[in-house]
Amino acid sequence: MARIVLDPDEVNQDEQVTLTDGTVVALESADRRLLDRIARQLHVHRSSYAHAFRDPAVGDRVAAGELDVAAHAPLYLEVARRQERAREGHRRPPTDIDVDLLLQDRTWTSSSGVTRELVSLTPTHRRNLLGWLERNSDALEEATARADLSDEQARDIVGAEPWVAGTPLYRRLAELAAQETARERAVDEARQVARSIEFDRSGDWPDR
Repeated sequence: MARIVLDPDEVNQDEQVTLTDGTVVALESADRRLLDRIARQLHVHRSSYAHAFRDPAVGDRVAAGELDVAAHAPLYLEVARRQERAREGHRRPPTDIDVDLLLQDRTWTSSSGVTRELVSLTPTHRRNLLGWLERNSDALEEATARADLSDEQARDIVGAEPWVAGTPLYRRLAELAAQETARERAVDEARQVARSIEFDRSGDWPDR
């Protein structure tokens, strides 16, 4: 088994990190994938980093586990900031959505190109998708207004507040969410707990 190398004292600065294989990485040169790897390392070995964190105000409480090292240590904060900035370039702006997705009620295609049947989505996935549609309703309305819809397509969108709630996609998602049984929600809740446990173990989110 390869020896794990760490430099926990790096938690007190925000310029570089030593990977578990001994490689020293300057954060300014790290791409999105490497930043994700660094974040997993920081998560998996958070106890070591927490005990090395030095801060006269909260250092002792972080070391004792009373406060989350990720919310206070410079290295964690900088990695999180860079991850967020890297993700912004990979997110699909609402205005880039294929308007045809809003005008049908069978599938959803994610920004990564994965298409799933709406009936196969988990309750959590449906709720997250409904929330995303609601938050971006204005932008989606603008994108649809710029599209060359036929009269029939335009009639498929009914008046609603927010606007997106009147689209066939949203209406079907809301219908499926309302039809979820207690058993489906319980199974989904157990699945989310299992995902959280796996994340705590590995620092990586498993598939839904």
